[in-house]
Formats: sequence, C-alpha cells, structure tokens
Amino acid sequence: MSQPAHTAAPHPDIPITVGTELLLELLDLKLKMRGELVGGEHRRYLIVKLPGEDLGFGVESLKGSRMIIRYLFKGSIYGFKSEVVNTLASPSRLAFVAYPEKVEEFKVRNTPRYECILPGSAELGSEAIEIVVIDISLKGCRAIINTGELRDREKALGALDVGKELVVSVQLPGAEERLHFHCEVKNHSRDSERVVVGLLFNESDNRSEGRLSSFLNLISAVKPRE
Repeated sequence: MSQPAHTAAPHPDIPITVGTELLLELLDLKLKMRGELVGGEHRRYLIVKLPGEDLGFGVESLKGSRMIIRYLFKGSIYGFKSEVVNTLASPSRLAFVAYPEKVEEFKVRNTPRYECILPGSAELGSEAIEIVVIDISLKGCRAIINTGELRDREKALGALDVGKELVVSVQLPGAEERLHFHCEVKNHSRDSERVVVGLLFNESDNRSEGRLSSFLNLISAVKPRE
C-alpha cells in the first residue's frame, strides 16, 4: 500500500454502497471468507450476506464474534473492526454487524484515473461481448458488462472471478482501431443484469500504450481526476 492509513472520525458515514463485495476476517475462528453488503441502518448496524455454501458451522454460532471487514471502493481499500450482533439463517445467511466507530482508508492507486464513457469488448470464454469503460488510467480501467443477454451467463460470470485473465479492447474517440489489453480481474460487483469490473492491465502492445497515454494527457486538461 502506497500511503499510510487515514482514520475517519468516530461513527463515520462509510464510503460504501449496497452490493459491495467484502472480505470478512473472523478473528475468533481465524477464518476468512467473502461476503456482500446487502443493507443496514445508518450508524446502527450493517447487514452482510454470507456465502451460501456449507461453512462447517451454524451461522448462529457467529453471534458475538469479532471481525475485520475490508473492501475496495473507488481505488482505495477500506477496513474496520466490528462484531456480529445477530444472525439470520434463512432464507439467506445474514450477519448483522455493529456499525464501526472508525474506518481506515488505504490508497492503492498510484496513477490518476479519469472518468469516461468508451465502448469496448471483452472475450469471456468463447464469447465476445460489448462493454462500456467508465474510468481508465495507464494501469487499468473499470467497465460495465451487460450479462443479461449472454448465451451462457454462468460460464461468463466465472470468467470474471477475481484473479482471472481476459482480453479487452477499447475504442478511443476518433480512432479507427481499438486498443488491446491483457487484463487481470481485480474486483467486481454484480446484479441480475450487469457486472461492474475493475481490471488491471498486465500487458499491451507499445502502440496501444502510447495512444492511451496521449489520450489521457489530452483529457487531463479538461476532466477532473477521480
């Protein structure tokens, strides 16, 4: 992480949205798992959806457990300590966790990223689909993928798991040819119709990198950095 943690004021307004993927570290059980923020009451509690697979223990046993919750939001990693105050086993496994007294922020982005709307495409398995890039830097981008009309949606979603690699093409304004990047999926959030995915550029040809750099230099003069 490139910068020291910044601690927000007590009982902060948490920078987070419903549907955000969470990394849950259960301190008492020495266990890590993924979850999803599904709701809460402001400055009282948060509602976290737990994995659907067998956890090896009943969800009710988590009541009173201490945990650390971490997540990615707009290029920063946030983390806070909390405690499970209640649970629900059905129809979904839910944990009601105490609202944090403080949240720590870690800046992880070392290049400026700019908001944009650029058409593109991605290869998901054997299927090529259209995407819309909504912010971009020399190191990566964030894109919206409409998954509602895919032939094999489950297979395509599997290709978007964190750590998976895919090839993305991006169309710059006024350019005839698209830029091509080999990417790694760093994070994602999804609903029934679309996926918002954060991508790290692992590899690109010199021409694509040079044209992207020129484009970013141009828009930096007129667009605020995110």
